Amino acid sequence: MKNRKGSFTVFVLMIFSSLIILVWAVITASAREAVSASADHFGRLWGTSILAEYDVNLKDRYGLYAYFGEQTMVEEKLNQYALYSFRDKSYIRYEGSSCSLNGYSLAEPDNLKRQMKQAVLAGNRSNVLKPPIQETEIPYGQRAVTSRWILDNLPSKGSREETDISSAAETIKNGSGLQKLTESAAVNQYIFTYFRHYCGEENLSDTFFKNEIEYILCGKADDEIARKKIRQKLILLRNMLNLTYLYSCPEKREAAMALAAVMTPGPEAVLTQGVLLELWAFAEAENDIAILYDNKSVALLKGDSNWAVSLENAVGQADFEGNAESETRRYIRPESMEGADYEDYLRILMNTVPERIRILRAMDLIQINMKYLYCDYFRIQDYYVGLRYNFIVNNKEHLFEETYEREEREE
Repeated sequence: MKNRKGSFTVFVLMIFSSLIILVWAVITASAREAVSASADHFGRLWGTSILAEYDVNLKDRYGLYAYFGEQTMVEEKLNQYALYSFRDKSYIRYEGSSCSLNGYSLAEPDNLKRQMKQAVLAGNRSNVLKPPIQETEIPYGQRAVTSRWILDNLPSKGSREETDISSAAETIKNGSGLQKLTESAAVNQYIFTYFRHYCGEENLSDTFFKNEIEYILCGKADDEIARKKIRQKLILLRNMLNLTYLYSCPEKREAAMALAAVMTPGPEAVLTQGVLLELWAFAEAENDIAILYDNKSVALLKGDSNWAVSLENAVGQADFEGNAESETRRYIRPESMEGADYEDYLRILMNTVPERIRILRAMDLIQINMKYLYCDYFRIQDYYVGLRYNFIVNNKEHLFEETYEREEREE
């Protein structure tokens, strides 16, 4: 009987010990999970705190969210946040953190494109930056970036792609309407919201260049050169389209042939006719640009009602001498002035520039203006839209990724 009682006592003790061990295991596991959950909570909060340090001027002027950073600097901040969060918590053993900013630079076209899209969807508008613009002796609209250091550090350094006038002309000739020709994705919408052009009346903050969209189209960091370059391209585009109309119009072909026969009788008249038609198309193109510079519209494909220059005007050039590029240049007004305005033509040209080049040159302008208006050592490559980081607590690694557009990245 005593042996039985002893065996029962031992059995009870074994069960009791097992229960104690089980309870202890549950408590330990719960504590571990609680510590892990706390670490996850705090860790995400630290990343969000880093993102909360976005540059206010960059956001106000260009609708972009990005923080100034460098890997060592960010790691130091994460450690500071950790030491503050875990202080006086003896049950938490923090063993340090590390981070990576690779792939999150605002200077990477895909990152800026996402930011542009978000700014457009949010309907953000540009606000005036403070402090005010620096004084300069160079008149607005005639400025140029001449510093080799600034030019060599522009994001678009090395890119040479420009507008494809032949492609634009063919698209128009094929009958694409103005709406289709000027419809644009988020990148173009962003560009025409946040940047100026020669004929624009945008209510924007001060800028270094007046002809910003012209810069995006040709990549010339000189206001006057950029304006002239795009003017030449628009004249070339209009010349191609005008010449197409002249060859399709029997009356105008016959008028050119009649004059050619007088100027060069015989077989050479056919060649002279071609020269006259080219001269006529060019004169009309010059007139078209003068109309566009006056914030009026020019039809994409001409007809009798919107053709302005007569053959006599084209040959005499009476209205095209001396002030060919002046804002106040005289022009012959056609019967109908419906069509596309200067900005519409810029939108048509913009669609012929590769998207990556558009984004890189937009980065250039952001960097130039932020240097000029806000911080002379501003570089867009020093700003980031997210971070990837990890830290170890109680021998367990915790991994995180935080960005301003996390949901879009996860999709």
